[in-house]
Amino acid sequence: MSKLYAAVIAALLIVPAAHAQDAKNAPAPAKMSAADIKSTLDAAAADPAKVKAYCAMSKKMDEVGDDQKKAEAAGDEIDGYFKVLGDDFENAWDAGQDAADETPEAKAMDEGMTALDAKCK
Repeated sequence: MSKLYAAVIAALLIVPAAHAQDAKNAPAPAKMSAADIKSTLDAAAADPAKVKAYCAMSKKMDEVGDDQKKAEAAGDEIDGYFKVLGDDFENAWDAGQDAADETPEAKAMDEGMTALDAKCK
């Protein structure tokens, strides 16, 4: 679980800054349900290209850790992985991270990330 939280911290440092300008002009995505999060992450786990992008992103986030300078340097690379993973994945990621602990949405996120992590070699 600590790997997931390290990835979350890195993503929270990188993704919002990269998308801040776009977010000002775009409507907020609808809140995703646990079922939506699960189906989106399951779809990513079933797509070899998305699994490859997720695993590369996860590895990069592990390398970055809590180092702000490394996070800034890796920002474009991680954004590229999110582009491959798609808007649905990013929305599911955000919804899962924003969910309170022990909620169905948080549990769906944990299960989805565990399934994706299991596919990384």
